[in-house]
Amino acid sequence: MSPVVELIGVVLLPTAVGYGVLGLIRAGRWAARRRSAVKARSYAAVTAEPIERLAARMRKLRAELETMETRSDVPAKGIRLRALRGAYLDLLRLACERLEATPPPPGDLIPQAEIYRTEAALRERGLDVRETAAH
Repeated sequence: MSPVVELIGVVLLPTAVGYGVLGLIRAGRWAARRRSAVKARSYAAVTAEPIERLAARMRKLRAELETMETRSDVPAKGIRLRALRGAYLDLLRLACERLEATPPPPGDLIPQAEIYRTEAALRERGLDVRETAAH
């Protein structure tokens, strides 16, 4: 073997080994992510909250949201309204996922008409979130 070929082999060998190690690390991480995703899906399926409890939480949040919107004596009202609305939208999306309805678009700045449309879709599937919440 010629000295030039040996030199090229000596120079390229560490690079090839480095790429091999990086490939193994990436493959290991990919496998770990895949395993944890499968576990999370199976855990979520087993521990899914009953739809009745989800509905009760939604009614309570909706009632709190309506009460907060009409009050004027609340400090930092805008922040509280935004937090309540975000929590309600999260539950609304979860209920849509569970009942296979079209969820509202992502984000917190959603028109009220879109929320009403989503609530109507859930009502058609037997979940009325506009009922009064038990305090």
